[in-house]
Amino acid sequence: MNPSPLRTLISRRSCSCRASHHHPSITRLLSTSTRSDASHASPVPAYGSSELLKRRYQKTTTPANDVKTERARTIKRMKLSGYGIAACTIAIIGTIALYPQDGQNKQDRSKTVQLDAPPSIAGTLDPGSKVADVEQVPTGTSTIPTFPRVIHISTDAPSSTPAAANEGTQSDVEYQLVGLGIRTVSLLSIQVYVVGMYIATSDIAALQARLVHAVADPVATTLVPAEKDKLKELLLDPERGEDVWNDIVKDAGIRTAFRIVPTRNTDFMHLRDGFVRGITAKSSHFAKDKGDATFQDESFGQALGEFKSAFGGGARRKLAKGEVLLLARDAQGKMAVWEEDKAGNRVKMGNVVDERVGRLLWLNYLAGKNVSSEPARQNVIDGVMGFVERPVGTVATQVL
Repeated sequence: MNPSPLRTLISRRSCSCRASHHHPSITRLLSTSTRSDASHASPVPAYGSSELLKRRYQKTTTPANDVKTERARTIKRMKLSGYGIAACTIAIIGTIALYPQDGQNKQDRSKTVQLDAPPSIAGTLDPGSKVADVEQVPTGTSTIPTFPRVIHISTDAPSSTPAAANEGTQSDVEYQLVGLGIRTVSLLSIQVYVVGMYIATSDIAALQARLVHAVADPVATTLVPAEKDKLKELLLDPERGEDVWNDIVKDAGIRTAFRIVPTRNTDFMHLRDGFVRGITAKSSHFAKDKGDATFQDESFGQALGEFKSAFGGGARRKLAKGEVLLLARDAQGKMAVWEEDKAGNRVKMGNVVDERVGRLLWLNYLAGKNVSSEPARQNVIDGVMGFVERPVGTVATQVL
């Protein structure tokens, strides 16, 4: 309630004059009016107004305090950013490690992989692909736990086109496992596929002879312990080992194959691009470091195009986890590309006649400073060292 005009007037008068000079009646009137207004007015806090308190207790800032405050805020933001980066990294690693896993639902497992490559790529079924009761060799990974110790590959009569190859005369050839390993990529060692090298059983003697004669007399048929150590050191050497394997793969007339099984779903284009990068890098290495220009002509480029076509050209043809890509070279170096499903049904995708393409691809696994799978290279060397322990021609009579 607002003060009465009379009270205001009296108050102003009383401020200018002392109370002792007022008339007693006016004093009583002032006292009564003041008490009446006080009973109806809102009480004024004894500690002062909110604005006064705000001014009294507001923190005073200095340049030093501002620097400390900003530094604390920056550290807090850095910590939060670090926590976010760590969480994202863990999520990415978990996604890569867990997808795809065996825990997929039944509907996903029952899906059939669609083969969307051009019809011209598909070949005939290989009758020698299914072999029962074959001994299995552990691979070292639970995703693809074992590899067969023996496989059979059908060869055909010499031909220049994939279509003619499928119409040739076929014969079933036995191959024995030499060594295997896991290919990994990136610093996280993500597993990509398991690869194993096989050799035709009847060609083991030829490989024995070439390896023995690489470090011993031409008449030697086996190696003594000192010569074995020398051979192993030779094969592990990036330069000399590459020369030895290059000569063997090029003109030894030995039939070999690489069996590749992906540890996660992929496609042929992805694998093909990796192979092409390796072949191109190896050809540049031979031209630059060894002065070998045989991989720089136009015919080699055409052969590399033939290799790409064998994998489906630009079509995204799927290769599911556990299915097989089989690359086989005959005695003349012609390479055949096979696909094998989980049931063991094998279909030829195409041929590459030029031996140079397969030779460089083989060398990417067998020798050099950087190989596609170091565990596979080490295991293959251990396997061939077992060959040279026995006289030439005796290993082919047993299953390794």
